[in-house]
Amino acid sequence: MDKQKTVSQIIEERAKKKRCRIGISILEESDEILESLRRAQEVADIVIYSNHKIKGFETIILSNDEEIGRALVVDYKEGRINQFVRGQVDDFGTVDEFKKQFNIPSDEKRLCLAQLEDVKGREFFLTMASNPEGQTLEDKIRIVEGSCKWMKEEFGVNPRVAIMATCRPGSVGKDPVMTKSYEEAEYLVKYLTEKGYEAKNIHIELQNALPWANLIAPSNGTIGNQIFRALVLLGGGKNMLTPTIFSKGSYEDNSRNETDYYSHIVFACALANK
Repeated sequence: MDKQKTVSQIIEERAKKKRCRIGISILEESDEILESLRRAQEVADIVIYSNHKIKGFETIILSNDEEIGRALVVDYKEGRINQFVRGQVDDFGTVDEFKKQFNIPSDEKRLCLAQLEDVKGREFFLTMASNPEGQTLEDKIRIVEGSCKWMKEEFGVNPRVAIMATCRPGSVGKDPVMTKSYEEAEYLVKYLTEKGYEAKNIHIELQNALPWANLIAPSNGTIGNQIFRALVLLGGGKNMLTPTIFSKGSYEDNSRNETDYYSHIVFACALANK
């Protein structure tokens, strides 16, 4: 990888190698959503899956959310679209349909992470941004190590991981839940270091993660989800990409509260052109 290029630049270049057909579900459009999709048409041919016609776009019209989500995955599998962005259909329903269509074991856990940009323009990855994730040490190891491997394989990035806990060192021993969180953060740092990755326990000092870190690992998915929402929905940050990754494939995810799908379409195209 050219060290001068950011992850976003790598994605843009890959997305523009070949024009793709990208599907996305839109159930309720707004001016902001439509404007972002029109911008994305410069990069990809967009196919919207909806329960009504959306003017200016090729639209696949189906009767309900479940049918829309199923068609999105099936059309991707059968080659009618090159990739897809989940859009506004149900998250867990899309996961279940993807597993079914690609013969992925029902008990296989997905790997999810998000590339975010803060108001200062600093880009970084956030893992464990979904509530159920990282509630055990075993799951934290799976997610953080998997994220490190994915970043390295996908972009040639050497991960620098900021591991979070729910207390500072001085509070260890004052509460069993916080103490357990701190001890697990220390274990993760040791584990990742032995695997050859750079890692630090930043405990609750999230502000100290940047500019050093390029991957932030919250103490669990509940906290990670709140960090994501605070940054993207309240703090003026951007969700650049949110892949859902399985052993037999991946697709681009998003938050249903988002109104700008441009970067998600671009990344879906980059996935198709990999």
